[in-house]
Amino acid sequence: MKSYEKESFLKSFTLFFSTLLLLNGIIFWFYFNEQKNALHVEIFNKIKLYNYNFKDKDMKIDIVPLKDIKELYNLHITKDKIFAYFDIPNSKKSSLEIIYPKDRYNQSINKIKDSTLLYFAISGFVLLLLSVLFSIFAIQPLRSALFLLDEFLKDIIHDLNTPISSIFLNLNLLKHKPSPEAIKRIEFSAKKIGAIYGNLESIIKDTPVEIDNVDIKSMIEEKITFYSYLFPDITFTSHISTPIIKTSSDAMSRILDNLISNACKYNRENGNVVISVDKSGLLIEDTGIGIKNPKKVFQRYYKESDRGIGLGLNIVKKLIDRLNYKITIESDKNRGTKIKVTFQ
Repeated sequence: MKSYEKESFLKSFTLFFSTLLLLNGIIFWFYFNEQKNALHVEIFNKIKLYNYNFKDKDMKIDIVPLKDIKELYNLHITKDKIFAYFDIPNSKKSSLEIIYPKDRYNQSINKIKDSTLLYFAISGFVLLLLSVLFSIFAIQPLRSALFLLDEFLKDIIHDLNTPISSIFLNLNLLKHKPSPEAIKRIEFSAKKIGAIYGNLESIIKDTPVEIDNVDIKSMIEEKITFYSYLFPDITFTSHISTPIIKTSSDAMSRILDNLISNACKYNRENGNVVISVDKSGLLIEDTGIGIKNPKKVFQRYYKESDRGIGLGLNIVKKLIDRLNYKITIESDKNRGTKIKVTFQ
């Protein structure tokens, strides 16, 4: 457990346990007083019974002047004795004082104290275990979030490392001699970084889409040129029967980037990617390894391999929803994947 996790656990545990222990203490204080009151009722009933049969050898009786008595037929507890006053038949000047043995009372009170403390200790131990479990449960979302953030940062660094390294390498080449090829590699690497940045921006911002006439044919040709350079072993084919569609240029560019990128990254060696567009929608087919769980791929950070950062299809779904489109996936490990974006 890391330091921040320990700190969160200790704070959660302290809060849970101290609150529960305080409530537990209040409950057992009332329980103790209830038991003590029940004992007092029991003692008074014994004294009252003794007033009729005089059969308890440990109790004592005394005659006291009636004028010194404050209250009849009630239990009185002082520091020295426990007693109750009763009438003496045909006597108007005196009353009977029945004294209950103090040591027997103390023994009963001590039993109540011991049992209360025992129950309090047992319940306190149970609350300790519950507090530990609650604290572990409470920090689980934090641990999961931090784990995802840690993995996310690692993946971002990994994805940025390749284009950045390419830029530095080609810049060093340009220092020695002009090279159109080096400039082209720098341009493609910069576009790759731009695509990563665009994905991150799509997560953070929720900007409204602007609908306009978009030259989807030119956009796809540009994407094919870009990804053909990044994945030279992939063969690209396009079938565009509707070159102009009404959509958001930025959103469609982001959708194409993520879908074509996945079709390339998870394709087989010397595989194919076919991109088709007609008035009903966009279809991207590949000859890749397929998707194991098509229903989960739109979840943020979901990945079926170590490649990528698990954001692409989540962003695609987010943009699809903004455009009021629909997206469906058909995938098979032997035949590849078909992703259909329906415009209407």
